[in-house]
Amino acid sequence: MEIAIVIMIPVLLLLLGGSFLVVAQFSGFMQSVFFNSRQNFSNMIIQRYMERIAVARTELYQRHLELASLSDKLVLSNQELGRLNDMKSKFLSMVVHDVRTPLASIRGFSELLMRKQVGEREKEYLKNIVSSTDQLGRLISDLTDLAMIEAGKLKMEKVVFNYAEVARDILPGISINAQKRGVELVVGELPEGVMVDGDKFRLSQVLMNLLNNAIKFTPEGKRVELTYRREGKLVAFYIKDSGIGIHPSETKRIFEKFYQAKYQKDAKLRKQGWGLGLSIAQEVVRAHKGDIGAASPGLGKGSTFYFKIPYESVAL
Repeated sequence: MEIAIVIMIPVLLLLLGGSFLVVAQFSGFMQSVFFNSRQNFSNMIIQRYMERIAVARTELYQRHLELASLSDKLVLSNQELGRLNDMKSKFLSMVVHDVRTPLASIRGFSELLMRKQVGEREKEYLKNIVSSTDQLGRLISDLTDLAMIEAGKLKMEKVVFNYAEVARDILPGISINAQKRGVELVVGELPEGVMVDGDKFRLSQVLMNLLNNAIKFTPEGKRVELTYRREGKLVAFYIKDSGIGIHPSETKRIFEKFYQAKYQKDAKLRKQGWGLGLSIAQEVVRAHKGDIGAASPGLGKGSTFYFKIPYESVAL
């Protein structure tokens, strides 16, 4: 019995060792299969990403070629726009130079004929000619300013002066224009002694433009108000009318060159302007480091235009 036990123990140990060996080999096999499967899956994922990267590189290269082509076209377009802009500037200069002199002759001869013994009908015709030449003269003046602005040659002849003089110099003529149209012009107090360093003629041109526009778009029997006041380090003119008003989408666009309000239905009023006055006024105010703008409650509710510039001092 003892001999059998002695013999069985090594056999059991041998069987147990063999079992462990089999289990270890099976476990290693399973691990190898698992890791191989993961490796294959990883390789597949990497392969897909590599393929996508290759496709993306191809598309990127194609987009690069397209962008380069568009860039070349843009350069050519800019060159063409520059050439057309130069042609436009030259054309404006030619128009201003060649039209001003014959226009002055037409006006002069028409006024001379009006002093002669002519009939009422002929005199009315001559008045229409003078009025038309004045209108063309204003257009030529605006085109001159526009050409100078685009050429960067619109210079300000600045001097120190009393800012109230801007309004005082032009109000007599503006008042006559308002009376002719049946519009009441109300002028607020003009404080004395506010000194500015600016171009008096150009600033007068801005105020005249805003006042004439307000009168033009205000119905007969209504009023236009001019207010002058200081606001911190700025001095401002406000022109409030009771006219057609401004659509909210146009409060900034009306200062663009050649822009005319789309919601202005009166064809006669549209023909009285070219959409240059406000654009020129904006350039003048900007040259004085100031601000210009407009506000309106809506169509048919009037509008308020303003411009502000820094002032130098208040004289005592």
